[in-house]
Amino acid sequence: MAKRTDTPPAAEPDETDESLVLLAEMLLSEHFFDPDEEQVYKQALSDGRRAGATIVLLDRETMEVDDAECEVRIEALRTWTQFRVAWSHPAFTASVEGTWSFETEELSKSKVIRTGDPDTIDAAVAAMMAEVEGSGLDEEEFADFMADIDDEDEAEVPLIGDDPTEPPEATGLDRSRMKAIAKRIARKPDAGINMEDRAWLEQTPQTLAVIVDLLVGVASASKRDEALITAYQILLPLQLEFVRYRQDRGWDWANDMIQAFQQRLIALGKDSTIPRDDWFMMCNALTEARVPVSDSVQMALADAGFSPEDVDGPPEQMLGVLREFMDELAEMVASPFEVIHALQNAGAILPSMLRGFMATELALSPHHVLRDAVPVMLLDDDSAVRQGAAAALEQTARPATMSPDALRRAITLRNWIPGADRPPLDSAIRKARLAGVAIGAWPEPSPDLEFHVSAIDGSGAQSILVAGRAGKKGFFGGVLMRHGVGVVDTWAESDVSRGKIGKLLREAQMSTPHMRVDKTFVDTLVQHAVGTAVEREAVPPALLLEMAEILGGTEWKDRRLDVKAEADRLFDLLDPQDRTPEGIEAGFARGLEWMAENEVFATWYEDGPQVQQALAKLARTDRIGMTAAVMTEILPNRRMEWAERFLMMALWSQAAGDAKQRAKAGDLVLVAHALVGDGPVGAIPIMAVIAMQTVRATLLGAW
Repeated sequence: MAKRTDTPPAAEPDETDESLVLLAEMLLSEHFFDPDEEQVYKQALSDGRRAGATIVLLDRETMEVDDAECEVRIEALRTWTQFRVAWSHPAFTASVEGTWSFETEELSKSKVIRTGDPDTIDAAVAAMMAEVEGSGLDEEEFADFMADIDDEDEAEVPLIGDDPTEPPEATGLDRSRMKAIAKRIARKPDAGINMEDRAWLEQTPQTLAVIVDLLVGVASASKRDEALITAYQILLPLQLEFVRYRQDRGWDWANDMIQAFQQRLIALGKDSTIPRDDWFMMCNALTEARVPVSDSVQMALADAGFSPEDVDGPPEQMLGVLREFMDELAEMVASPFEVIHALQNAGAILPSMLRGFMATELALSPHHVLRDAVPVMLLDDDSAVRQGAAAALEQTARPATMSPDALRRAITLRNWIPGADRPPLDSAIRKARLAGVAIGAWPEPSPDLEFHVSAIDGSGAQSILVAGRAGKKGFFGGVLMRHGVGVVDTWAESDVSRGKIGKLLREAQMSTPHMRVDKTFVDTLVQHAVGTAVEREAVPPALLLEMAEILGGTEWKDRRLDVKAEADRLFDLLDPQDRTPEGIEAGFARGLEWMAENEVFATWYEDGPQVQQALAKLARTDRIGMTAAVMTEILPNRRMEWAERFLMMALWSQAAGDAKQRAKAGDLVLVAHALVGDGPVGAIPIMAVIAMQTVRATLLGAW
């Protein structure tokens, strides 16, 4: 009897195989980007079949990879949707063969054949992906670009205002790269999005609609890919946040883009295009990205998200349903901050009227964890909700219904809310004290906490990272601030391994320089940010209170620094020779030397529609005129904002554990002091660099 032999199962594709498939998809997407190319291909394939050819060569090109040439071939096979992409390099060969969908731009039933070292292939694939995607101009390329402009006849050069002032439409390559990013996240969700992909997202706000389309597609598919759905749910709030930054800077196109997304959400909810849980997650992306949502949009989302059966019934029945939900919520949470987090997840579909009503219902709840959440609602974005929460606290201001911790939190938050919202809260606090409610003690912070604070990036963002790694498992959290706005986000995670904490800190350092500082400087930063928000009639995120309890922020109040007074104080502390005209000039020159070469300062420039308007009358070749316009029309009106940024960088440098960074503090103080003075901005050399960087950013794409 013959011995039976079983065919061994095919090897599972590894990451190198997957990278080759992604590159093949990008190359095919680029090749067929022009719709006419598909018709040309079909004709070529038809001619090849008649000639008896089994393979038709569609494209062949040579790409430079690690100082060696790699030949890339795109071949059509017998079936019109079958393709092969092949690579031939001195160190490896590879091919991907599969079925191509012209509609979704994806390869299916892929077969990968390769020879050579996987690491070599991975490096080559990464280099080719970067070449396909295209990259920005480096310094030398920018110089060549400017030189080419100089050679043109100035009369034929368009004005700045003739250029598009909004992002272009997303391309097929944008769609392909977005799918590649999502697949990488789906494979390794714990790794999140890498810095390169994050930077690309920020530079391509037009891909917001692409993310929505792809998310809707995978969420409505008959066979769900949960990992891929989760990946797009990670990308959506991130891109929304990047667009919201542009909205904050006054770009009309960003406002239109966010409104279009909100209207798409309403339509998706009404049509039940995707499962309701996925739709709710898309709504939650607005909350995560801190996108302002009007009451009318919240009402429309609420109407779209609930079926008639959900809201059908008398008010008593609806109230009963709400209280049942609260009972279930009380069983699921362990702290008032978890209550707030749960409510925030539905924030986009909870109009202010409903949030105010819920504050009262929470205060009257028999569950103490729900009652303890009411003070945290004092940090709602809507003033009416804040005042409603204060009224609910006054209604329950007695020992039986208000805990000592709730009173402590209310007293703390009294200094975090705008002045107009404080009288009703003061009344609630007085009533509680007279009724005998004790003030709870603050939790003891961990003694091993270490604080790392970043430099301020071009958007004015500065982060505080907090790590506690005394044992095998530790704590990692952070506070994100935006100068001129306040605290914009907080996060906290317990039971983090020491290895992961170290990795997170290294990744943060690679993104933006961070310095280890002491708790005193952290207190100064947070209080300045809280004070900035209060001055703007706004409030910090609700979960900043949780971070205060973890870090020991017992004295955090709205203490915004007086920028001029602080700059003058630091200037007076400099050595006398450094305050002389000669010393100031030397300090400016010294600072200019290191600031102009610093990666962080390279991101400092002005942008927004005001810059476009100021430069619209000038030819693109008139870089001297454009720089002068920024120096005279833009920067003088923004000198206090720039003074604040240089001042905060000076304080950061002073607080740094690194001696070399501390030595730079004086140079920053000189700039801050000059900006709060009344001298011309043009007399400060680094401001001329910022003006030139503004011009460069405008020429390369101001939006």
